[in-house]
Amino acid sequence: MSHADGPVPPHGPGTDGTLPLPRPRPRQVVTAGEARLLLADLVRTLDGDTALLLANAKLAATELVVNAHRHAGGLTGFHAGLDHEHRRLVVDVEDADDRHPVGEPLAQRDPEAPGGRGWALVQVLASTCLVEPLPGGGKRIRIAFAF
Repeated sequence: MSHADGPVPPHGPGTDGTLPLPRPRPRQVVTAGEARLLLADLVRTLDGDTALLLANAKLAATELVVNAHRHAGGLTGFHAGLDHEHRRLVVDVEDADDRHPVGEPLAQRDPEAPGGRGWALVQVLASTCLVEPLPGGGKRIRIAFAF
């Protein structure tokens, strides 16, 4: 089939008429397990002994994701990336609750009391912790781990 100016161009951007493969979409994180898998994929790209980095990041992210679901109206966003310039793994966990996480320092907790250690653990494990309000409500907790 042709039209007045020559053959009909192929559909799509490929010169052979095939459609390009879709770009991989960022992995959607809804559960703590999905967060741990994403972190493992990121850390796997680093050189050297990263076992402690990965263990700390997985535990802290698990605490934040579970607490977002349990106490903060649900997880509304999760992002993780490597900041090579500052040599750190950065994790953002967003939820629907405006309230700042609370918790006593671990040394002040009754060792027999159940629960209530998540935020204190995150603060011990991460190099930095920042809590900031989101423009539409809720908050973002950004934690970073040096590598």
